[in-house]
Amino acid sequence: MKRKQGNYIQLSRKLFNDPVWKKLPRTAKWLYVVLNELEHRFTGAKVDFFYRSNEELAKDAGMSLPTLKRAKKELIKAGLIETWNMHWEDPETGKLSEQHVTAFRILE
Repeated sequence: MKRKQGNYIQLSRKLFNDPVWKKLPRTAKWLYVVLNELEHRFTGAKVDFFYRSNEELAKDAGMSLPTLKRAKKELIKAGLIETWNMHWEDPETGKLSEQHVTAFRILE
């Protein structure tokens, strides 16, 4: 939704008032916000997941790798996201990437 020349994303209100979500560390909450932004940027009508390497996601979220990994575990444990490892496929050549990436699906 655009408002005053800006772009906005929607977040579940549970992030602010659900007892389970309130217990999440701030780093996990921030990662959830970043993942929602990435979902809006990289998914569409045909694809309901996106992928990032841990290094890319750490940079996106402004976190160190160890902090990112802890926050990601918290979100998975809370049932807010689903992840799996994959290689991305080059659409032109059909070749799989050498680098592993993590696929993300927002569940809540």
